[in-house]
Amino acid sequence: MNLNAINRIVILGGGMTGWTVAAALAKGLQGIQKSILLIDSAPQAVSDLQCEATTPACVAFHQFLGISETDLLSKTGSSFLLATQFNDWSDNQQNYFLPFNDHGFMLNRIEFPQYAISRYLSGAPLNFDDFSLASAAAKAGRFLHPSKQESSLFSTFNYGLNLNVTAYTDYLRDFAVCSGVEHICADVSSFSLDAVGNIESITLADYTQFEQAASAITNGVVSGDLFIDCSGVQAALIEKALNIEWHSAEKSLPVTHVLSHVGPVAHTQAVPSHRILKTVASGWMQQISTQTQTEQQYFYHRNFVNAAQACAELGVDPANVTIQQLSVGRRQLFWAKNCVAIGDSAGNIGVQGAGKLHLIQSAVLRLISLFPQQLSSVFNAAEYNRLTHLEYDHIEDFHVLHNQLASTQSSVYWQQVARTKLSDRLLHKLELFKLRGLIAFYEGETFSPGVWTSLLLGNGFWPQNYDPLIRNMDSGWIEQQLGKMKNMIHSAAESMPLQADYLNQKKYSFFQSTRIAAIAN
Repeated sequence: MNLNAINRIVILGGGMTGWTVAAALAKGLQGIQKSILLIDSAPQAVSDLQCEATTPACVAFHQFLGISETDLLSKTGSSFLLATQFNDWSDNQQNYFLPFNDHGFMLNRIEFPQYAISRYLSGAPLNFDDFSLASAAAKAGRFLHPSKQESSLFSTFNYGLNLNVTAYTDYLRDFAVCSGVEHICADVSSFSLDAVGNIESITLADYTQFEQAASAITNGVVSGDLFIDCSGVQAALIEKALNIEWHSAEKSLPVTHVLSHVGPVAHTQAVPSHRILKTVASGWMQQISTQTQTEQQYFYHRNFVNAAQACAELGVDPANVTIQQLSVGRRQLFWAKNCVAIGDSAGNIGVQGAGKLHLIQSAVLRLISLFPQQLSSVFNAAEYNRLTHLEYDHIEDFHVLHNQLASTQSSVYWQQVARTKLSDRLLHKLELFKLRGLIAFYEGETFSPGVWTSLLLGNGFWPQNYDPLIRNMDSGWIEQQLGKMKNMIHSAAESMPLQADYLNQKKYSFFQSTRIAAIAN
């Protein structure tokens, strides 16, 4: 017997984070005899927002789990997401849709954005949104699954999901439990470390009711080999047990609170296939709509507005909102000793481009790919930390760029945002783009160069030059090709069904599944 082998995994914390991790580990470690116990502790319960907008990586994650998308959407009331609408985000652009894929198509081996830049610099700008099928479809509230035929225009876009978080968490919990994950609801009173500083066990506050509940519990003590801290901002293990430092990002991402207001679905006939980002005087707002509800999330800094003022600005009754304090930043180490922090215990760097769930799913998949055979695998932990920091670096830059594109507004909050010191990585990206419309692409990037380019051009950040080969091309041919491209995209978008109709036709509809369930009962 290998006494250093990892046989028992203990997850501290439930919510969307804990159950996402439990479901992924149960699937990814299937067949190698690892026991998994999740402790859902009330004091450390993660307070999730009601709606979450995801990237296409979420769709791939569900495919990894083997989850039926039809079943998921019909049971959770979630919906499809094609793009983000920037509503009055910058002074240069009033209304712009950013999809998950590049705008336009290559012409004569030159990327489409170079043609858009040449048109802009010649004084005849085109409407950038007209050259993305996902954007055109999102603007009209339409959706269709991408085609698997590479030659089809309908293969040129990706999609994410707008999730109802509570229902989604319940869905993953059922999946994890059916996959063999043990779980209990219990408070934690203390923890113990071994001689080299690894977490040895967790002691439950009231253990008598759990003696027969899980194999890892003896006299109220939960033993384990590897501990996953999903306890949220409490960081019960990574911080309180192991004292791993937190590095704040409040200077680059100035947000301290989020105010949330959830309303009933206001789109019984039209389910939006986009989310909305909008700047306000003292912060920014995100609106996410699913089949069943719409949530407005107001992210702000306490130095510039209080909760009452935020409610007034949002136009909602203070009695009908929830307010959460946010700690923006990350851990010095995400994997320390025999503990891995995932979710808010690991970091929070905003939701403008990649939200909380994206980082959770990415983290647990990375953990599975680097899962060690024994506790003393320091190089596995080192590589996990290196890759996770890279991911955080680039997503944080992407979010900071959102703020910089919005920071031309005259309010005191946005004036301070405009003075944010940018990382050397982001400065290099912006300077290279300004000179020639090119994007530097680094290891560990989440978003493609085309998405970075679309974000910049769509929000009015135009380069000084473009590909010189375009100057020698026939302008009439270019105009003809751009016109064909625009017409093809417009016709394809018009042929796509409204999302509400598509949900019903393909049995994705939450309302249809609840009616069927009601009839069956």
